[in-house]
Amino acid sequence: MTQGMSGATGIQPNHRPVPSRIYEPNIYHNPFEWMGIWTPQGWRVHKKRFGKAKRQTIYLSGNGKTTFFPRALCDPSTNRVEWQDDLHLEDDSFTDAGIFPCDPRVEYPTGQDRWRVSHSLLAEMFADHNLYTHEYTWDMNHGHLNTYFRHHVACEEAVTDGIDGKTVQVKHAPISTTIEGNVSYPLNNSAVRGVWADPDKQTGNLYTRRVTQLLSMLNGVYVVTPHSPVVQCYGVYPVSHNDTIPDCFDTDTLECTDIQSLVDKLNIPTDCPKLGMIDLKQSLRQVSSQLYNADIWQMTDATRIIDPSDVESVRDKIGSRYVPGACGYAFEPTHDQSHEGYRGYNASFDLNSDGIIDENDVDLIANNIGRRVRYNLYQRAYFGGDWLSSSVAMNPELNPGDPMVADYEYGGGYDSQVGVIRLLETPGPNQPVWVEYHYDAPAEAGVDNIAVHIYRELD
Repeated sequence: MTQGMSGATGIQPNHRPVPSRIYEPNIYHNPFEWMGIWTPQGWRVHKKRFGKAKRQTIYLSGNGKTTFFPRALCDPSTNRVEWQDDLHLEDDSFTDAGIFPCDPRVEYPTGQDRWRVSHSLLAEMFADHNLYTHEYTWDMNHGHLNTYFRHHVACEEAVTDGIDGKTVQVKHAPISTTIEGNVSYPLNNSAVRGVWADPDKQTGNLYTRRVTQLLSMLNGVYVVTPHSPVVQCYGVYPVSHNDTIPDCFDTDTLECTDIQSLVDKLNIPTDCPKLGMIDLKQSLRQVSSQLYNADIWQMTDATRIIDPSDVESVRDKIGSRYVPGACGYAFEPTHDQSHEGYRGYNASFDLNSDGIIDENDVDLIANNIGRRVRYNLYQRAYFGGDWLSSSVAMNPELNPGDPMVADYEYGGGYDSQVGVIRLLETPGPNQPVWVEYHYDAPAEAGVDNIAVHIYRELD
């Protein structure tokens, strides 16, 4: 059915109590029992409340102008919001066994999701939590919905400014900013992918710079980066006091000044980071964690040798192609705890990161048989504007301070509202360049072209 936009009067707000939110500087609560989202205000957590709910789908109509839909999340029969977004459902196929709460799920155009949760996000080529997790915010008291539908421009011709050539203005604004914890923040993320001096993008990226740094973990699974906005993460490699860390990191910038030393002495595969993601499972064992009040996975070995079975693991994925919103668990779409037999796109096996797993990837790993590589814990992980995550906790209690080597790319930043991008390098003033970026726009005109999945909580 279609949800009207007339804004009826006399409607009662949500009759369920608004859940309490706690903001803290780090992870102090059991992640099995508490949901946490990193926000600019700190770690926002709420107690997971498991229950039952019926999912409903309503439809909205875009008009090419509207991004605010009043009372769109109200139940059509009661005109109230009938659930709270601290509710977790073990049987909800939109999440992994209730890891994420019952946020509204929005599709625009219908059939294309505008959210990335859990392992759907983890399989993205650019797993940016700040950009992809949601493309909308909502009001649980009154049921209002605000949309920030991101549009991808793969290649747009532009011209550098006429003063020093260090900025570029694009045709569409606002350039996409950050949404975290159901709040839109005016913070840069990976929305700008790059600026090049040629349309084929064969020259160096004028917007980004890749850096490898020796950093200290914020906790067991997250690290804050000195540079932002992060545009892509290539690797998160744990190191320990047992490792002989080469003397190649600048004491002020923490940046590696001799990449070959990392390859030779720490076995970090900076030339092909995904070699360190293959078969990570074989290095894991379960250890007791007081924070989790359960056993969690920890690494037993820091490195491994690429062998012929790894070639077959990649070959088994041949033909899998990246499709936005149709990778990870979203490919099925259902939650499969074991994930056995899954054949959808998995970025870890796309060794050259070109969006398709093919013979080129098979050749890459075959050419590295016998090579010792350090495990890359960015496998099935994600990043934000100024942070990276790892797929395995560095220590069972999520204590801060563990050393790690981060290999990531950051950009010059942008002014979202005016659509101006800052370059780290310039071809000079008044020079043609080509830009790849995301911007926010309202839904185009159409009847019932926005699908919204909402919930009715069952007592």
